[in-house]
Amino acid sequence: MSYSRPDETWGYEPPEAAPPAEGSAWGETYPEEPTRAEQRRAADTTGARRRVSTGAFRTADAREDHTLPPPTPHLIHRLPAIAVAIVVSAGLVLGAQMERPVYAAGIAVLQIAAVVLVTWVRRIDGAWLTIAVASLLAVGADWVAVTWQPVSLLPITVLLALAFGASVAGQLVRRTHEGVTESLGFTMVLCIAVCGYACYIALSRLGSAPPAMYSAVVAAGTAILAARAVDLVMPDPRINRQVTRGAFGIVIGTMCGTASAAYAGLVIEGPDPKHAAIGGLLVALIAVLSDLACGYMSASRRIDGAGTAPNPVVSAAGPLLAFAVTGPVVYLLSAYYMID
Repeated sequence: MSYSRPDETWGYEPPEAAPPAEGSAWGETYPEEPTRAEQRRAADTTGARRRVSTGAFRTADAREDHTLPPPTPHLIHRLPAIAVAIVVSAGLVLGAQMERPVYAAGIAVLQIAAVVLVTWVRRIDGAWLTIAVASLLAVGADWVAVTWQPVSLLPITVLLALAFGASVAGQLVRRTHEGVTESLGFTMVLCIAVCGYACYIALSRLGSAPPAMYSAVVAAGTAILAARAVDLVMPDPRINRQVTRGAFGIVIGTMCGTASAAYAGLVIEGPDPKHAAIGGLLVALIAVLSDLACGYMSASRRIDGAGTAPNPVVSAAGPLLAFAVTGPVVYLLSAYYMID
C-alpha cells in the first residue's frame, strides 16, 4: 500500500506568492459590483436624462436649469392675453365715442398698466426711474392730446423729447450706474409706448379719422386674439425654442387681422376697403410682433439667470405693449392714408 504525504505548506502561502485571480492582472483589484437597488437607481437616472433631452418631460433638477427650453405654460396662464386683447380693443373703439376726459382717463389706466407690467417682465436696473418718467409722460401726453388746438402730434413729440432728457438726468442721480444703457433704452421704449396710447385720444378728435381708426384697432385686436387663440391649440412648433409662442399663431394672426380690416372697410363708412386691407396688414403685423416681443424679453431674463415674471403677467403685458406700439402707426394711417 502506497502512501502520499500531503504538502504541509498548503494553505499557508504568503499573499505575494498566491496565483493571480482568473481574468485579472497580478495584484489588480476590481470595485465591488453594485447592488440591484443601486443599478435600479442608475437606470432611472439615465432614463430621466434621456426623457429631458427629448422634451418628453422634465424632472425637478431639469427645471432648475434656466438654459433649457421652458415648458408650455398652463392653459389658465395663457388666457389673460386673450382677455386683455378683447378688453383693450373694445375700450379703444367704444371709448372714442365718449367724452374726451373720460376717454383719456381710460387710456391713462392702460398706460400705467402697460408701464408696470412690461417693466415687471424686463426687470431692469433702476426700474423706479422708468416707471416715474413714463407715468409722468403719460399724464402730460394725455392732457395735450385732449386740449391742444389744433389736433397734432407735435406737442406729444415735444413731451417725448423732454422725457428723454429727464431719463438721462435721472440716470445721473442713481446710486449705482449698473445697466445704464439698458435702463435708458428701455425707458425710452416705454415712453414711446405711452405716447402711442395718447395718439388714440388725438385721433378720436379728428372729424373723418375715427372710422379708419376703428378698422385699424379691429385689425390689431383680431391679429392678437387669433394668434393667441391658435397658440392655445397649436403651441408647437415654436417660433423659438426658448419662447413659448407657436409659429402658426403668428402667421394666422397676421392674416386674420388683414382680413378683419378689409371687412371693416366694407361695413364702416369712411375707409376704402383696399386701403383698409393694406393698412390692416401693416397694423396687424406690428401688433403681433410687438406682442411677441414680451416673450423674447422674458426669455432673455430667464436665460441670463435673473428670473422671470409669472406667466400671467408676461401673457397680459404682450397685448398692452402691442396696442401701445401700434398707436402712432394707426394715427398716421388713419389720418393720411386710409381716408381719401
